[in-house]
Amino acid sequence: MGLGNRALFVLLGVLSAVTVGCGGGGGSAPNPIRTQTPTPTPTPAATSTRTSTSTPTPTATASTTPTPLGPTPTPTPVPSGAPNPVASRPLASGDTFAYAGSSLETFLYLGASPNPSGTVAYTITQQVTDDGPQAFNGASPYDLHTVETDRGTNQTIAVTTDAYYATGAYSATQTGFYFYGYSSSDSNGQQITEKITGVSPSNGLVDILPETQRQTWSNTGAQTLAESESDGFSAVRTTNANGTYNETDLYPQGSQFTPSPSPLPATLSDNSDGSGSYSFPLFGVTPNAALTYSAPSGGVITIAVDAFGQTPTYTVATWYSLPLYAETDSQLGALAIPGACHVPAQFGTSANGVQQQFTKTDTVFGTTEDYTEITYVVGGYPVCVALSDVTDVYYDYSGQGNGTFGVAFSGGQSPLEIITLDSTVGLTATSVSGASRVRDALQAGAQRVAFARTNFESMLERGRLERRRLAYQRLRAALFERSPR
Repeated sequence: MGLGNRALFVLLGVLSAVTVGCGGGGGSAPNPIRTQTPTPTPTPAATSTRTSTSTPTPTATASTTPTPLGPTPTPTPVPSGAPNPVASRPLASGDTFAYAGSSLETFLYLGASPNPSGTVAYTITQQVTDDGPQAFNGASPYDLHTVETDRGTNQTIAVTTDAYYATGAYSATQTGFYFYGYSSSDSNGQQITEKITGVSPSNGLVDILPETQRQTWSNTGAQTLAESESDGFSAVRTTNANGTYNETDLYPQGSQFTPSPSPLPATLSDNSDGSGSYSFPLFGVTPNAALTYSAPSGGVITIAVDAFGQTPTYTVATWYSLPLYAETDSQLGALAIPGACHVPAQFGTSANGVQQQFTKTDTVFGTTEDYTEITYVVGGYPVCVALSDVTDVYYDYSGQGNGTFGVAFSGGQSPLEIITLDSTVGLTATSVSGASRVRDALQAGAQRVAFARTNFESMLERGRLERRRLAYQRLRAALFERSPR
């Protein structure tokens, strides 16, 4: 979904309305530490063109569930009766399916009083086709191709996405359903490709079959991401299992000359102890300005700005806990299908719930993110998915702060901004006719509703990248404005 531009419109409006000073901040709940056991990489199911070479691995053990910082989807209590058992999540080619839903994004700025806020609402429709096995990320997973339309008051955004899934070995008695990554493009010219690193029972695992109530597992944060936009901006990020990352962003220079000047690079790194750096050029194309972030020590973080030979520093209370990434996934057992899903009665009224939760911290851009997804599975096919993401923003790079270079840092009691995104997408129809084929087709194609998370994640990623671009532009402008004359 095309979060980037619509989020930017609201964010620019909020930022332009306030002048921010350095304030207190808030701490998040400690992130749980997961046990990660390397395991063989799964390959697609027998219907794929590849042959599985996975070997059995031990069933994952339970781990602590991250505590969300804000609203998350709440499972509806189960009605009388039990859902159908879920023994398989098959994939097949050629069938098409329709889905519909909505999303609501809210912005609350806490760096000024009264607190500016904004909302963006969209209705969602999806047309889905199972294109069968395709080469992607070193394997041949199934390509679930989706054409989505997001309609809002001020704009309509078209998004085309290919998400890649396959089944493979999990243990001696259970099968895993795995996510390999996706490629997405929207009508605003933004393109994103994400690839899961080391797909295995430790990473990329979506579900374990047959489903068992309260079984839990976890994935790492390892992935690679490449993004580009129509104006020439691009970004490449490599994230490690523990959430640390290295990223290079390239910003185009406006010019009437041919060829165009070389783009301006910015490099970012986030380390396992919470320290990090953000470097970019003020003159020429070689980075000559930098922000460095210390690891927490004695309950505080030191942030140094190095530009024009000046090195002002900021000291803020520690607002995060380690590790930078933690995830816990679980099978919740029998749940009622929420009314917000608008699922036709013939698809059932109760389902097995599969939940994914992760927390992600970026110490360079000053954010903590809490993500929750609940997928409602009936007889092998998901009929609805409810998603929620809450991002707390602790650093303001808008250029309007009271610091030497117009930067405001929070820390301690509360963030400067809270961004919440909620979305619900449900199955509405299938094009397959004939009673004997409907169930099989739903099992194959309705699996795609789990890919609603992929569009949701691409929407979140577009928002992250827009905030990076805004930070770079405003910070660079603030540095120039305050440079020695």
